[in-house]
Parts: sequence; C-alpha cells; structure tokens
Amino acid sequence: MLTLCEFLDLSKNAPLKDVLFDAFKQAITLGRIPAGTAINEKQLAQSLHISRTPIRAALDQLATDRLVDRKPGSGVTVRGISKHDADEVYEIRVVLEILATTKAARNMNEDDFEDLRRLLEKGQRLNAANDVEGVVHNWDEFNQFIFKKADSPRLQSIIEPLQAYTRYFRNVSARPEVRRNEAMQEHWGIYLAMRFGPEKKIEQVVRTHLKNSYGVVNEEMMDCGIR
Repeated sequence: MLTLCEFLDLSKNAPLKDVLFDAFKQAITLGRIPAGTAINEKQLAQSLHISRTPIRAALDQLATDRLVDRKPGSGVTVRGISKHDADEVYEIRVVLEILATTKAARNMNEDDFEDLRRLLEKGQRLNAANDVEGVVHNWDEFNQFIFKKADSPRLQSIIEPLQAYTRYFRNVSARPEVRRNEAMQEHWGIYLAMRFGPEKKIEQVVRTHLKNSYGVVNEEMMDCGIR
C-alpha cells in the first residue's frame, strides 16, 4: 500500500482528502515512497476501502506542490525530494523570509505587534500542553501573519510553490521537544527584533532560526537515507 499506512492518521478531525495529502506528503518527503513510483488511484482506493474521490483530490494537491507528476495517459508518478532540493529550498527561504520579515516590521503598527505577541503566547500554551500539531499550526499562522503584513503579493507568489517543503520542515523540526522549545524562543527573538530593531538584527535572528530548524531536517533526511 505504498507504505502509506505508516503515516495515515484516520483519527484526525479533518477531511479525508487532507488526511491522505498529509500522509502522502510525509511518505514522499521522507523517501518512503521513492521518486519514480507510479500511483494507481483505483488500486489504492480498493486497498484502503475508500472511494477514489479523496485520493484524486490529495494527488491533485501533491501535483500543485510539485511532489508528484500527473500526466494525461500516464497516470501519477512520484517526483520525490532530494537533499539537493531541500538545500535549495532552505537557501531560497532564508532570502525570502528575511525580506518578508523586514518589510512586515516596517509596515506594522502597535496593534499589529500586539496581535503577533498574542499569537506567540498562544503558541507557548500549545507547547506547554505538548500539542505538537497545534504548535505546527501556530508556526504556520506566525509565518502567514508576517507575509501578510509584508504586503507584497509578488513575494507571496514566489514563496507559495515552496509551501510543501516548508510545511515538511516545520513538521520535522517540531517533533523533538528540545528543538520545539528552542524554536519558540527564536520566534520571540524575531518578534522583538521586528518591534524594536535594528533591521540588521531581524536578518540575524531569522537566519539563525532557519539554520537551526534546517539542521534538524538535515539529520532526519540523512537518517532516512535521503541524499
């Protein structure tokens, strides 16, 4: 079953297509479903005892995120992710997120900073409750808040195709409790640099945060034999 069951969490309170997408995403990015693997919707639906509709929707999203190729007449084939892919995405993220965070800081008013502070406090509560999924969602909200306040549609359009990779990075880096606690503190450091400056400090803390997070991801990929 393409080792999908290892990642399939049917206890999630989410639409089946989203549960399948998350399972596929993790299996592909961790190399459990190798690049070049053909995915047969009909066979997969039969083995999981579900309809093809949520499977097709999940595969469509994977195609949008460039994790699979869907070609008329030849079905769906896994593209996968290599160490080179991850390194490249990390390097691009550093540049884009420093730019977005700097632009957001220039645009934000006191009310915006208070909203961001409350978002961080919410993340602390989720982390204290050991709600890993909630923490990852909170980190997504933190990142989305900053990109929204950067008020740069073109910048947003550039980062959007990389979201599958960035979600993967967040999921991996949130698993170890020690790294999760460190990342929470780094988010506070980003907030303080944005609010009180100087801008050079923003670049420093964002770069450090992404470097530390990617260190965890790099170890995970090596453990999984992804080169």
